[in-house]
Amino acid sequence: MSQIMKGDASGRGAVAGYRVSIPARQRPYTEEEIAAVVNVMRNVEGQTQGSYLAQFQEDFAAFTGAGHAFAVDNATNALSLAATLCGIRPGDEVIIPAYTFCASAIPFGKAGARIVWGDIHPDTWTIDPEDIRRKITGKTRAIVCVHLLGMPCDMPAIMAIAREHGLKVVEDCAQALDARINGQHVGTFGDYGCFSFHGAKTMTTLGEGGMLTVRSDEDAALVPGIRHNGCCGFDFPRDRYWSPAMSNVDMDIEGFWPNNFCIGEAQCALGSVELRSLRGYTDRIIAQNDRLRQLLADVPEISFNKIPDGYRHVRHQYVQHFDGSAFGKNRDDLLDLLTEKYGIRSIVQYYPLYRYPLFQKLGAGEFDCPVLERWWDNSFSVPMWCGMEDEVLEIIAGSIKSAIADLKR
Repeated sequence: MSQIMKGDASGRGAVAGYRVSIPARQRPYTEEEIAAVVNVMRNVEGQTQGSYLAQFQEDFAAFTGAGHAFAVDNATNALSLAATLCGIRPGDEVIIPAYTFCASAIPFGKAGARIVWGDIHPDTWTIDPEDIRRKITGKTRAIVCVHLLGMPCDMPAIMAIAREHGLKVVEDCAQALDARINGQHVGTFGDYGCFSFHGAKTMTTLGEGGMLTVRSDEDAALVPGIRHNGCCGFDFPRDRYWSPAMSNVDMDIEGFWPNNFCIGEAQCALGSVELRSLRGYTDRIIAQNDRLRQLLADVPEISFNKIPDGYRHVRHQYVQHFDGSAFGKNRDDLLDLLTEKYGIRSIVQYYPLYRYPLFQKLGAGEFDCPVLERWWDNSFSVPMWCGMEDEVLEIIAGSIKSAIADLKR
């Protein structure tokens, strides 16, 4: 079997030789979305910090029900802003799920926090509130809740724990736009919500982009400055508009340097248009996954996460778990057959973060996550995109069934 990587490092992108592979984007741009970008290119004088930014933020706040929304260049920097607003300093502890993309943790590690890895709940595969409670110490400053794979964390339980201990709560909603609990959008439960418009998401603003939602008015007043190099107006009247300079540069939070996390006007114009049709796309992705679950319902070796009542789980990836222990086989045996015999390009995502060299080298290799350790090594993702025909879903499910039958033999 060849060990040469085909496609990009995420496993996405068309690759020759597969019956079904994983596209680089979940869906194509529509003509209306393309026209919105072209209009900005042709007609807008300023390419950043303009009216389209303001409109996108207003539209996003309306879509999610957030009190305040601030567009940024990517979700990692939304998390960086959240870490700054939390006041994270060296020595503070932050509880972060070990099962997530690395960007959920890096901004807090860069701020000097000691990362305490949270375990997953065995049913939902998101961070377990009781494990959070178990790991809180006198040094804990914040909790990062990742709505991984579009599944909301148990925010009512987590917020109760946070209030009990006086902790900040950051919601990483990078994969969970349009995910809700009893109608309330994720990113509006905690102090801060961080969203992604990366190219692999259902909604993407030209490959990169993000949004920070903020609960309190006081925190919201700080964001424009720390998002844009500390630029602000002078706090005294001026006889000449140019004196001493066009704008001031100041420190919004004592001891914290500002950054440049700004996003372009064309991206914002595109985002506003995409929001209008987003619900239809997420509905389609959910329906496709429901169909796949139905097709595999009679396969005891395959299981999916369980969706609590009242949860809108938007299914960012079609992750499942394989249990071949009854006949001495594991996930790698299954994927070997799916890849080589059946032409299904499945992938494995989100290595537990404490296993990566980056976190081990930076002192975050210690962990206590027994549920994740038992579960992760037999999890995998099958191809998915918005607009999959039933025939494709049947090919994927049929191939999984046939490969498992092969393994049993």
